[in-house]
Amino acid sequence: MCRLAFILLFLFSLNAAAADETNELQRLHSAVNMLNQEQQTIYQQFQMVQELIRGSFQLPYSTQIQPMQTMGEVPNYADVIAAQKNAARRGEELYVQANRLLARYGEIEEEKKPLQQRILKLISNGK
Repeated sequence: MCRLAFILLFLFSLNAAAADETNELQRLHSAVNMLNQEQQTIYQQFQMVQELIRGSFQLPYSTQIQPMQTMGEVPNYADVIAAQKNAARRGEELYVQANRLLARYGEIEEEKKPLQQRILKLISNGK
């Protein structure tokens, strides 16, 4: 009788451990999925920034930065210089933003690694 109680207690503890592992696996999968979604959002933002960078350099440089001419007037030299500086500043801002997005994407990838390793460990222990 004592053996039967011990075996039942042992089986119950195994079942509880398996349930804990299942819960942990579910939490880990949820965390990885959330990080994947954040990465996807960042990648989409990065693609938009890339398109803005490409779009700003599609036109020849000289026509891109000239201020609009009104009624056939020749643009003021100061306005042309200001437009050139604004275009250069905007380009630099876009590159900085793209680099920030890439860095965050890499950080998330590093955050996922221990979670994925734990998932693999739990799965391999369950077999």
